Amino acid sequence: MESTDRSLHDFVREMPKVELHVHLEGSIQPATLLALAERNKVALPANDLAGLRQFYQFTDLEQFVRVYFTISGCLKTADDFSLIAYEFGVEMARQRIRYAEVTFTPYTNVAYTHLPFDEIMAGLNEGRARAQAELGVEFRWVLDIVRSDPDTRDQVASWAAGAVDRGVVGFGLGGPERGYPPELFAEAYAVALEAGLHSVPHAGEVAGPASVWGAIRALKAERIGHGVHSVEDPELIEYLREHQIPLEVCPTSNLCLGGYRSYEEHPVRWLWDQGLYVTVNSDDPPMFNTDLVAEYQALADHLAFTADELERLSLKALRASFLPAERKAALERDFVAEFARLRRS
Repeated sequence: MESTDRSLHDFVREMPKVELHVHLEGSIQPATLLALAERNKVALPANDLAGLRQFYQFTDLEQFVRVYFTISGCLKTADDFSLIAYEFGVEMARQRIRYAEVTFTPYTNVAYTHLPFDEIMAGLNEGRARAQAELGVEFRWVLDIVRSDPDTRDQVASWAAGAVDRGVVGFGLGGPERGYPPELFAEAYAVALEAGLHSVPHAGEVAGPASVWGAIRALKAERIGHGVHSVEDPELIEYLREHQIPLEVCPTSNLCLGGYRSYEEHPVRWLWDQGLYVTVNSDDPPMFNTDLVAEYQALADHLAFTADELERLSLKALRASFLPAERKAALERDFVAEFARLRRS
């Protein structure tokens, strides 16, 4: 399909945005990864940007997870975590993302670095605070369990529950869905929810509707990471529509991992038209050669989303966030004013 006119692309670049489904480790820019690998004496499968791009050619989720863990292995010190958090803020500012809820996988990083969890969190929050002070962007954390390593679930739940005063707002569940249904993690989720965290598991990314039902019933999911395979169950679609459970949809990620052959085949347009609560996100942006701006532009280019629809998507993401009510209302007023200014211009 021919690209949308330039004015809509300009609108997408300038519009205020919120991102709800993005992984910190998967957001490390390739140049930063090479620098981290060099200073920490970690051997990568490639030692230049062209080689890294080849390394990022995934064929399925399992291969992607292996690459993801290789990237995590380049992080060794608290300063490394501060750096990647700050640089995430730089990317937010570039894309006019005003707020984000960023997923971080603690157990993997504790295992690879042998640093205490508290030291890693201190590094992350140093970078987060510096980004907010210097760049005016705001983000908070979602800590997740790697579902293919279920023995870690209780430890991760304990860490997350003890970090609610350090910018952690959500509890996630990532990694390969098949063989690791949500029900395995119900007790860990109960600990996190009791501490006041919000439930945001991945479900329905690769596995079918049973994964989404399990996330809702066993984990009390407040948002669903991905959720695109909900389309296979009309009863589930009706439930999601009735209860307006937000879906954190990541179109380019789904294409890169082989879930769909094209944007036109992807169900995001259908889900939106059916009245489901859709948000759009980048997942692991440099690993999929995308970012949040590109995700919105793809909706316009390939699926005929209008400026009005893109504005509504942005506001829906803000409303689905776990910001305190007063802060959320203030930010929405800012967004509405900014969209009005963009339309006038």
